[in-house]
Amino acid sequence: MIRKRLGRVLGALAVSAGMVAAMLVATSAPALAAGTGTGYLRTSGNKILDSTGATVRLTGINWFGMETDNKTFHGLWASVTWKSQIDHMAQLGYNTIRVPYSDDALKTGAVATGINDFTNPDLVGLSPLQILDKVIEYAGSKGMRIILDRHRPTAAGQSALWYTSTVPESTWIANWRMLAQRYAGNTTVIGADLHNEPHADGTNPNATGSCWGCGVESRDWRLAAERAGNAILAVQPNWLIFVEGVSCPSGGLSNVWDNDPSNDEDCGWWGGNLSKAGEFPVRLNVANRLVYSPHEYATSVYNQAWFSDPTYPANMPAIWDKYWGYLYKQNIAPIMMGEFGTTMTSNVDRIWLTELMKYTGTGVNGMSFTYWSWNPNSGDTGGIVMDDWVTVQTAKQAILQPYLIAPVPGGSSPPPTDTTPPTTPSSLAASGTTSTGTSLSWTASTDSGGSGLAGYDILQAPGTSGGSFAVVGTSTTNSFAVTGLTAGSTYRFQVRARDGAGNQSAVSNTVTVTTTTATDTTPPTTPSSLAASGTTSTGTSLSWTASTDSGGSGLAGYDILRAPGASGGTFAVVGTSTTNSFAATGLTAGTTYRFQVRARDGAGNLSAVSNTVTVTTTGGSTGGCSVTATTQTSWQDGYVIQPVDVRNTGTSAITGWTVTFTLPAGHTITGSWNAVFTVSGQTVTAKNTASNGNLAPNGTTNFGFQASRPNGNTSLPSGYTCTSP
Repeated sequence: MIRKRLGRVLGALAVSAGMVAAMLVATSAPALAAGTGTGYLRTSGNKILDSTGATVRLTGINWFGMETDNKTFHGLWASVTWKSQIDHMAQLGYNTIRVPYSDDALKTGAVATGINDFTNPDLVGLSPLQILDKVIEYAGSKGMRIILDRHRPTAAGQSALWYTSTVPESTWIANWRMLAQRYAGNTTVIGADLHNEPHADGTNPNATGSCWGCGVESRDWRLAAERAGNAILAVQPNWLIFVEGVSCPSGGLSNVWDNDPSNDEDCGWWGGNLSKAGEFPVRLNVANRLVYSPHEYATSVYNQAWFSDPTYPANMPAIWDKYWGYLYKQNIAPIMMGEFGTTMTSNVDRIWLTELMKYTGTGVNGMSFTYWSWNPNSGDTGGIVMDDWVTVQTAKQAILQPYLIAPVPGGSSPPPTDTTPPTTPSSLAASGTTSTGTSLSWTASTDSGGSGLAGYDILQAPGTSGGSFAVVGTSTTNSFAVTGLTAGSTYRFQVRARDGAGNQSAVSNTVTVTTTTATDTTPPTTPSSLAASGTTSTGTSLSWTASTDSGGSGLAGYDILRAPGASGGTFAVVGTSTTNSFAATGLTAGTTYRFQVRARDGAGNLSAVSNTVTVTTTGGSTGGCSVTATTQTSWQDGYVIQPVDVRNTGTSAITGWTVTFTLPAGHTITGSWNAVFTVSGQTVTAKNTASNGNLAPNGTTNFGFQASRPNGNTSLPSGYTCTSP
């Protein structure tokens, strides 16, 4: 069965080709010899090489926004400058920026919105392309490279095909030729990711989506990639052409209602299935320019069947081999994984990211990639930075860090190519073990390859055997304090060293640690302010003020208790949580329940129960919807509301929804995404787009918007309501 990628990015735009002749060639500082090499890049087998023949590994990040209604990079509204954000990317080790755009951002007269004129006054009044010029110029001065990504043709969302009724193929190609001419001679811009996530649509045998190798000119993505790639190379023969996969090679969805699984097709992520590229390769008129660029995601995007395989994660390398890894392993072409990401809220996803990075290989000879995303406002993955656009999500960065090859800023000399790993750390030992932690130390490694010892990765696995080792921390010294362990539990630890070129040593000896049994008899404090929200016909969301634990064993989690009716009955544990929230599901429509929460620590001590909250589920006999709005960020004269969550609260599917709310006087909507907005006075109506109106019972979608307000006015929209047909 097809497994579709859910929409992540906020909005999209359409385009015309009429402005091509009016565009002037932009010039900016070329990328210097650095972690991304010298001059333009080319391919040889599965390698990407620079103009001197040296191997280059692109280890980059996606910075989106230019594909949305804002028409420029998101985060320009933040309290940090755009240059400091690029500085931060480079400091963390990202040497390439993949820039998603929509064709609307390229139109003559296009206006960029969502710019904080206090922190980024140099961008005010510039067009989207002029802002892109400045980003390219500054990134080039840092030794970084730029990949342009045609992400969306319209604001309605990602399209299954590379063209739509309003954005024909001719516009798509004309805009690519314009960009190739605009940045001709600028070696910072290295190539074109032709179209984002072509995928299946329509049920077989009536497929209407992108296929690979089917030979139908209007649907065969491989043939379209050849047409666009060769048109680009005709005006800019030095660019790399990045070609994504499809989801299902036929371009259609399997008929899962025919009770015949034998005709169901093997499908993958949108843009992630390159299984037919070996048999039907993309043919370009300029040799050594083709890079295949699959997308790969985790359960926070969609819970694919392979994540529930009993052999997980040992099953994953074979899956990656089948869909795209074989192209690299058989030396057919380079791989540049254009998107991959996760919120990292589940252990399954943490393991996935760890194993995926291991699969790509270490050092300069590994597969290239651009992580999704820098932005914190990617709904199903989050970002590398948090909502302040500064604080780093350290759990993600710790896994990615060993694979990053930092850019070398302008004026610096590139280090000599280092392919020699550090020596293996030895004599790993644990000491001072308590009920919640232990101290690790080891004999330091040395590095003779020239790039210098960069640090150590600390790996942890559960139990005395089995399980997977995963990175849980890093250290620049030969010691590490492990915290957050569970009392009376066994863990195994290993350490490996890495150098400045990204080479990794073998892992050290394994040390096994069993935490002490806590002598803690002090219960945690009682959870307080228990409340319910977002109640539907089948569930409700509980949240409470977190408990604390002073007994030494640490707060282990919470028990959620439920009783039937408004009174009487017995409370029983119906779930647990390690955070101060819980989604109660499986409830009966039109029924009253009571909930309580209690905390427990690592020694098993239980707190008193919280206050009781009473919930009555909705009737749910017909379709209905609810809406919850979140203020993502605000400043003196504006704000961003994202996400505005819409949920089907009924027991039957709905085919559309309408959200209304009141905009305070003097406020103006300046941008929106994932909904069709109309404004009448102070009443705003947001309707579903063509792609997000169908919601199954308890299904959700979201949209967002940006607004301006009088300076000093702190009011926000109110009175949100949701209706469905």
